[in-house]
Amino acid sequence: MKYVKTESLRELKNGPIREISVSIDPLSQKMTFDILLKGSILGIISGVILGIILKITEILTKLKVYTLLLNIDFIPVAGDINWPELMEFLFHLIVSVFLGILFYYLASRLNFDNKQRFFLAAGLTFPALLLYFPLSILAEKDVPALNDWAALFYWSTGHLLYAVCLTLLFPILKKWKS
Repeated sequence: MKYVKTESLRELKNGPIREISVSIDPLSQKMTFDILLKGSILGIISGVILGIILKITEILTKLKVYTLLLNIDFIPVAGDINWPELMEFLFHLIVSVFLGILFYYLASRLNFDNKQRFFLAAGLTFPALLLYFPLSILAEKDVPALNDWAALFYWSTGHLLYAVCLTLLFPILKKWKS
C-alpha cells in the first residue's frame, strides 16, 4: 500500500521464527511546528488572495460576493456586533488558516504529487462552494440572491483560485527552511 510502510525483521534463534513488524502510518505522525507555521502561511496567503479577488469582483460587478465572504451576521452573538471590515476579514483568515494547515499536513504526510495536491485542495475547498447557498439564505446583509448565477460563478471561480493557490504555494513553502 502506498501510504503504509512496513518493515519486518525475521530472526531464527533457538527455535521458531520470531517476526517483528513495524508499521509507519504517515497520518499518525504529530503536527509539528513546521506544519503549523507553513500551513498557516499557506492559509493566510491563499485567503488574502481570495479576499482580494472577491473584493475586486464586487467593486467591478457590484455583486456582493466579498460581502458574502465576510458575512457573519447570522451567527448568534457574533452576528449582533457591527464588526469592522478588517475584523470580519480576520475571521475569514482564521478559517483559511485552518484549511491551510489541514492541506499542508495531508499533502506533506501523504507525499502527494502536484496533481494529487490540486485534487486535495479542490476537495477541501468544495464545501465553500456549497456554502454560497446557506450563506445567501441566512444573511441579513445585502448579499447575492440564491439564484444569482453570475455571483455564484464569481464565488466559485474565486474559491477555485484559492485551491490553485494552495497547490502552487505548497512546494515553495515545503522547500523553505523554517
